[in-house]
Amino acid sequence: MTQEHARDADLLLAAVSAITACTGDFAARLPEVAALLTAHLAADGCLVYGIDVDAGELYVAAVHPPTSANISTLRLPIGFGVTGRVAVDQVAAVLVDDAPRNPTHRALLRLADGASVSRMCVPALSPDGRTWAVVAAHSTTSRTFTSTEVAVAQAVGRLLGLRLQRDAALLDAAEHRSAWEGLVAATVSAQEAERRRVAADLHDGVTQAIASLAFRLSAAEVALTEPGPQSEQTFALDQVKAARALADMAFNEARAAISGLRSPVLDDLGLAAGLESLARAVGQLVVRVDAADLDLPDHVATALYRIAQECIQNAVKHAGATHVFVRLDYLDDPEPAVLLVVGDDGRGFDVTGRTHPNPDISSAEAGHGGPVEPRYGLVGMHERVQLLGGRLWVESQPGSGTTIRAVVPLPALQSRTR
Repeated sequence: MTQEHARDADLLLAAVSAITACTGDFAARLPEVAALLTAHLAADGCLVYGIDVDAGELYVAAVHPPTSANISTLRLPIGFGVTGRVAVDQVAAVLVDDAPRNPTHRALLRLADGASVSRMCVPALSPDGRTWAVVAAHSTTSRTFTSTEVAVAQAVGRLLGLRLQRDAALLDAAEHRSAWEGLVAATVSAQEAERRRVAADLHDGVTQAIASLAFRLSAAEVALTEPGPQSEQTFALDQVKAARALADMAFNEARAAISGLRSPVLDDLGLAAGLESLARAVGQLVVRVDAADLDLPDHVATALYRIAQECIQNAVKHAGATHVFVRLDYLDDPEPAVLLVVGDDGRGFDVTGRTHPNPDISSAEAGHGGPVEPRYGLVGMHERVQLLGGRLWVESQPGSGTTIRAVVPLPALQSRTR
């Protein structure tokens, strides 16, 4: 390897380190890249131009040597001038004895009145062929930048373009994720607000009316015990007792419906306590809960609570189960997430016998094709989890019970416990 090739390799290694090692604001490292090229090319300085696509302009993102000039005032139209053409044509340009007219540009190049400059401009291209920046080295001494120097500068430019593309993609992904989480939170909040409204209407209207009915029927029952024709009194008394029993049953059903619409324990104490309360409310089977006390966003906690509630109801109404276990835990590999597992020892069903667009759910549960089978709400569970960016798995076979697993991703800084 010649000495010149060794110097080029050293530059590229230094550029790789400067461009790829930064984990924070990469814009703060651009002057370092400009300084590396300035030193390697024995130039007098180097400017890095960013591209404002919306404005159709190039702006100065970094300059070496540092300057006190106001670099924000220099804006170059894309497609015009040497630098603007390099951004569009994606072809390096070398100029000897150039004389820029823009006063701010001349100040950044440290040119005296009437002085000229030799320049080399190369595009910073990403692998998809997009120009992300233009790197321009300059020398106040009249010179021609060689093809080897241009090639080295272009290699650095490609590294720079790859890093800028990567940062833009991460920013877009973060913004998309933030917008998605906001949409999910707003959707679930609207759903829960509607449930609260319905619960309030039931409490203030239906249950009050049923309570009044039960009271009046009790009074009628007492009145009918007064002396009178025995047959009429017996018949009327039987009817009143039946009506009162119906009123009591309706009252209890309404209270159960209100409790199902909204869990006060979930609001006050969180998901773990909400799951414990849900288990205690089921008298038909034994429910064992192993739930970590996680600090979860409200919409995530609500969705997981509804899934657990649906699973337990399925175990009672459809599976003929005697035992159910519920597990809630935190996962951090490969990314932070919350895991909900609900299993029962019921009759189970065949999840592989039919095909459904969602591979985790059988078409039998979605109501597609074949004989009519009970719909256990798996589609609704899947939709809840999918809305949160998670996955739902169903494991079951006839005679061997059913296990539902839901994994929902969490923000990277989500606290593990309360």
